[in-house]
Amino acid sequence: MTWMFQVALPFGSGVLALELVPVPATAAPPVAVLVWDGGQVTPACDRSAELARNVAAYLGRDAFEADAPLSIRIGLRRGPDDRALIADISKVGEDGKVIGVRSVSAGGTCETLDDPLTLVVALMLDAPPEEAPPAPAPTAEPPVPPEPSQPDPLESDPSPEDTNSEPGFALISAGLGSSAGLLPFPNYGPRLQIELKPRRFWGISLSGLALVGSHTDLPGSGSIDFRLIQAGAALCPLDTLRDRNWFALCAGAEIAWIEADGSGLSPHRRRTDWTLSPSLQLQAARQVVGPLLLGGMLGVSFPISRNRYVYRDIDGSSHLAFEVASPALVLGVFAAFKLH
Repeated sequence: MTWMFQVALPFGSGVLALELVPVPATAAPPVAVLVWDGGQVTPACDRSAELARNVAAYLGRDAFEADAPLSIRIGLRRGPDDRALIADISKVGEDGKVIGVRSVSAGGTCETLDDPLTLVVALMLDAPPEEAPPAPAPTAEPPVPPEPSQPDPLESDPSPEDTNSEPGFALISAGLGSSAGLLPFPNYGPRLQIELKPRRFWGISLSGLALVGSHTDLPGSGSIDFRLIQAGAALCPLDTLRDRNWFALCAGAEIAWIEADGSGLSPHRRRTDWTLSPSLQLQAARQVVGPLLLGGMLGVSFPISRNRYVYRDIDGSSHLAFEVASPALVLGVFAAFKLH
């Protein structure tokens, strides 16, 4: 608080009067600590030094200090199309509460954020400071302090629903699969899958698998060749594509057609069976370039009917050649293409 002297000199003979008038001090312009979080954006992006220089040139003063009570936090992320850069700007008070949040987007390079970030941060720091309260009047009753006002949210503050909601996407994949338990091992064959992830709903998975190359030699002479064609559908409570990583955990059911074909047996025998299996699947992939993802899957099937395949020797005795296992493992690697 500073004091200003006023002097009153009436005309003629009189008395010299002095009056002390309080002058409120001017609050200093706000400064803040700049916190830059590049996240997992690739390639790495750090424009904190350029932002500090640009804001200082815009305001005509230094806007950032190491021990300032306010904080300006910049968080980077990629847009849903993995091209645009998005910066989330938060203004945090001395008590740790968020005063305001803004988001700006730019092109695919780090430098394109300079202009929109400079404007938004400068406006956050250029808000008029709070005036110092006037000196209390000399009255018998104490003055009633004004109620503290809550800061108004910025117009573009994201709601919690918009922040937590991920955009939908679709994947189509092709790869190589194998099973331990559905057929005698080793076996191999193509595996196809379509993954649909609507916004604000679980993922939907449709898959197909064909296995060949499974062979069982019988004692003495003869063998049995096995083939399998399987189709399945599942719901995925966990189905997320974030920071170029895709994870999915799905539960569903599969129906399989199995053929066993005897070779070198007399008489020749061929048998076909159908089996229904509840299943669980865990899949993970990495978006390596553009819309292309590479990954793998691990599945567990629980066949309801455990088919048994037996043969008779020359003495007429029955022997077990193979029995479907429950649970049975399904493994695979794949390449996927992101449609949108």
